[in-house]
Amino acid sequence: MISGTLLALGDLFSAHAKVSQSVRPNVVLILTDDQGYGDVGFHGNTKIKTPHLDQMAAKGIELSRFYCSPVCAPTRASLMTGRYYYRTGVIHTSRGGAKMHGDEVTIAELLKDAGYKTGIFGKWHLGDNFPMRPQDQGFEQSLIHKSGGLGQSPDQPNSYLNPWLWKNGTKQKVVGYCSDVFFKAAIDFIDRQKTDQQPFFVYLPTNAPHTPLEVSPSYWQPYQKAGLNETTAKVYGMISNLDDNVGKLMSYLKRSHLLDTTIVLFIGDNGPQQKRFNSGLRGRKSSTYEGGIRVPFLAQWPGRFQEGTKSDLIAAHIDILPTLLALTKTPLPASLELDGVDLSEVLLNQSKVLPERSLFFRSTEG
Repeated sequence: MISGTLLALGDLFSAHAKVSQSVRPNVVLILTDDQGYGDVGFHGNTKIKTPHLDQMAAKGIELSRFYCSPVCAPTRASLMTGRYYYRTGVIHTSRGGAKMHGDEVTIAELLKDAGYKTGIFGKWHLGDNFPMRPQDQGFEQSLIHKSGGLGQSPDQPNSYLNPWLWKNGTKQKVVGYCSDVFFKAAIDFIDRQKTDQQPFFVYLPTNAPHTPLEVSPSYWQPYQKAGLNETTAKVYGMISNLDDNVGKLMSYLKRSHLLDTTIVLFIGDNGPQQKRFNSGLRGRKSSTYEGGIRVPFLAQWPGRFQEGTKSDLIAAHIDILPTLLALTKTPLPASLELDGVDLSEVLLNQSKVLPERSLFFRSTEG
């Protein structure tokens, strides 16, 4: 149990309230898979190369004590709903335990109802069939793999290179490395919304650096030559590829004059699967020690989030939905029961405190 702060939810808006289009920022939410607290350069890892994420940390806000569930499907359910995952029907990552109730209200549904164009590109892991698919839960565009990972049942056979993916419910073969494909699809989606001048919500939940550890030798062999074992070298190679893609996305937003009107969040979903540098934290994925649940969190919104700031206030995955609703001025239905709190005043440097609360984590693996 992590002790921290609790903020009561209040001033709930009607779902039918009118929201001014002109004041609402775009949102890009990047969630990586099994990238732990120590898997970035800005947390003291001298072996890994993450220059673009390091730059994002320097240009944005870091919440240095941000927590997720110790495994991926529970984190994703809480992230999408602002609720502890047990409320949503998700209890595990496999064996039928990663199915979110179809009547759960997601951030995508709320933003879509408020006029946002919504898209997901990557790993969903909250149900592969109606009414649990992304297109059933508020995403107008989707490019995903099924189950918990490429090559896992029932997504077999499959590979990180030239994978079979599901585009808006239709299976198709794509060309390229999975992370490159997902980021490019996200950029293409944003480009279409830029033309239509509509606000957008992009959810980019990558399946890397989750196993199988597949990435071009050009990414992982330099790490091996630097003295790391092959497993760690491949994980770091996959993260370097992700970092390159984050750089391409940020460059696109800047080039397209969207950077100042777009909130970009970067979050890990749980601790590292394999033993490696973890900034001195105890435990790894599947553990409720800090090494299993404390993850990187970065937020950037130029001109609104103070550059180069770091907060050690305790926050968690359940806080993302209420925070994004506040930042985008999106109505929150009065009937929606949340567990998370609104962190927007912290991110906007309007508050440096949060009232007391307790966060609860449980490992369901085994």
